[in-house]
Amino acid sequence: MNEMEVHTMKCLECGKEMRDGYLFCSKDGAFSFANKVPGVFENAKNAEGFVKITELKPSHRKVAVISM
Repeated sequence: MNEMEVHTMKCLECGKEMRDGYLFCSKDGAFSFANKVPGVFENAKNAEGFVKITELKPSHRKVAVISM
């Protein structure tokens, strides 16, 4: 592949072109997508290309017991 070539991915369901970005979630389980990963102290809603995928789910946190 030539360095200047750009390959696009298409959605298997609708056929629309997909875009590059990052999927991230809060500790409460809300998933979002953005062009760049928001900083630790940055409000994710202000990130370039932000799209909310799911709502916050209060009290749906996971608890795991680990041994060290």
